[in-house]
Amino acid sequence: MSATGPTETALPEKGSIFTGVKPYHWLVVIIASCGWLFDCMDQRLFTLARESALKDLLTGDPKKLSDITKYLGLATTAMMVGWATGGIIFGVLSDKWGRVKTMAATLLVYSGFTGLCGIAQGWVDFVFYRFLVGLGVGGMFGAATTLVAESVPGRFRTAALGSLQALSALGNMIGATLSLAINPGQENFWAGLAGWRVLFFVGIVPAVLVVPVILILKEPEPWLRAKAEAKASGAKDQQGKTSAQAKRIGSVADLFGHPRWRRSTLVGICLGLSGMVGLWAIGFFSPELISTALKEQPLKPKDILQHEAIVSALATPPNAAVAHIKSKIKPEALAQIQSTDSRIAKEAVLSELNRLISQESLYAEEAFKEFELKKSTQNLVQQLGKKESKPDQMFLNRQLLEQVFPNAISELQKTMDSVRGKGMRLQDVGALLGMFAFTFMASVFSRRLAFFLSFAMCFVVTAFVFKSLKSAEDAYWMLPLMGFAQLAVFAGYSIYFPEIYPTRLRGTGVGFCYNTVRYLAAPFPSLLGWLSTQMPFRTAAILMSGIYLLGIVALIWAPETKGQPLPED
Repeated sequence: MSATGPTETALPEKGSIFTGVKPYHWLVVIIASCGWLFDCMDQRLFTLARESALKDLLTGDPKKLSDITKYLGLATTAMMVGWATGGIIFGVLSDKWGRVKTMAATLLVYSGFTGLCGIAQGWVDFVFYRFLVGLGVGGMFGAATTLVAESVPGRFRTAALGSLQALSALGNMIGATLSLAINPGQENFWAGLAGWRVLFFVGIVPAVLVVPVILILKEPEPWLRAKAEAKASGAKDQQGKTSAQAKRIGSVADLFGHPRWRRSTLVGICLGLSGMVGLWAIGFFSPELISTALKEQPLKPKDILQHEAIVSALATPPNAAVAHIKSKIKPEALAQIQSTDSRIAKEAVLSELNRLISQESLYAEEAFKEFELKKSTQNLVQQLGKKESKPDQMFLNRQLLEQVFPNAISELQKTMDSVRGKGMRLQDVGALLGMFAFTFMASVFSRRLAFFLSFAMCFVVTAFVFKSLKSAEDAYWMLPLMGFAQLAVFAGYSIYFPEIYPTRLRGTGVGFCYNTVRYLAAPFPSLLGWLSTQMPFRTAAILMSGIYLLGIVALIWAPETKGQPLPED
């Protein structure tokens, strides 16, 4: 028995958006949304853990460590290429196999290979695993959105598809929350494993969703009907065979062969490329933006956890490293640090430590040869030996002081991971609101107007955030604003792309516009990495935000689909 009636995807003449919505329709939306939600959770785990992972995997190679942004770009590019490839493969399979079977397969692929990232031994296999993850990620979106579009009543379709994309922000929030509990930069988080490895192991858990996908969901009636019609056409005489060739199921060639679908595809590519580059090559580098900003932040009074311990160590240095630090302190400042007036002493400690952090390197091989530094600090020493960087120099000095005076100064790496996790979670809150806002605008006004306002906001807000974010406080209000803008257009993709293709090409077309454009977008994270070697990271990101203008221009040729039934040919 079919799950939906033959005409349920048509738009009823009147009634509320919930007219004709049955319990099964809700199950379709919930399960499909969970498939995409957990997909986005695994993506967010990667975004927050990739820097710590690659710094760990590149240990012992100072040249590669000095070009860490390059390898961050390569890992992200590999996932996007996999995403594009998966979009093609699973998009075609979605039209040939069915939406439900394809959803189950992609779920197992993206969750399984996310877990494998946790056992990576070098940057090469890590990047390869990210490519394999991308295959599953690319297939899930097309299968989930086409399943929902073809299963629910027409008037409910916009809300259902917009909600599917909006609820994906919950997956991002879950990933950000997990990173607060499992610190990716911690070297020995559990059982001798680094935090980033444990985070990726958690990414296996969504595989359990395959059970309700297989047991509850059914193939939608429009797909079953299109499949039957294609089979019947194929059994006809030579004239029937010619007709069948003209209307093949899941044909990539047909996306460009027919003028109407070619226009839809070219518009979809431009809309998709604009948002993909803006998000994956700029917006999702906000963790690195936070790191850049916080490396140059001075110590604050609350960062001095044990003032007396610092004073005591300077008075009687317990090792050569402390003696070396003491030798760098000005005599007048040292006298104030040892003052009996606690207020003067505390102010002197804070002021002098900040001066040391901002000066030349505190590292001296002779002074630290018997001092066991953390692996990340050793990597930073090697990295700076190959490539000078003022922010990284300040970060190294801060780490040296933290380890020379153990437990007396708060760890900046932990602060960074915390701010990154909280900031990204707030960015996801903004994304959730942005996607609901897009859904509202698309439902009440038009798809084209919603896209225009969203792309314009993306351009302005992204450039502003990368220019202005300088502190943790900035991150907590700027990142939600950027999330609102950048993710709003993704709600548009889930609503709009299924509406510009016929049933026989819908899975292929959605996969092509949403996923295959990642072949075009894939070089851009690496481009950001290269530009960052030619100019400041912030400047490179601001220049690249001009990609949003492409989406605005493409709207000139975009067909309006509001109030229209799903197209057929």
